[in-house]
Amino acid sequence: MRKYLVIFGCLVALVIAFGCQSDIVLPPDVNLVGTYTGTYCYITDYSGPDEKSICEHVIFIFDETAYHMNLDTTQDVENCFCAVDGQWALTEGVRLKESSSVPDKDAGCNACTEEMNPRGVFVHETPADSLILKLQEGTTLYVLRLKKISD
Repeated sequence: MRKYLVIFGCLVALVIAFGCQSDIVLPPDVNLVGTYTGTYCYITDYSGPDEKSICEHVIFIFDETAYHMNLDTTQDVENCFCAVDGQWALTEGVRLKESSSVPDKDAGCNACTEEMNPRGVFVHETPADSLILKLQEGTTLYVLRLKKISD
């Protein structure tokens, strides 16, 4: 009888020791809500011989489900990106779904190229108070490097 108690005790000890190893630890939710400032770059022929980058300073605002991007008119504007409104979600990354876009008249833009608008599922990094979003489609790379300035 003592032999069975020892075996039972060993089994209980093994279950306790190894039973929690399959627990899944989820990373904390990413909270994007807030106002950010930074740069947006649209890069064509990425890593190719004819690579071309178009970058501008932007202001990016995330609320609970929507986002808005404008050019930062406190900086010199050399290239016109559209002012973009859309919906966002955390789905396998940060999904940006554009609803509308117009030339950013406040930045002096009379035209913009909609194909350069940030949309799709972006890989995200969140070092400190920053947010980096990247998406590569073929040889085109979209990169947002943003710093949070308010909630």
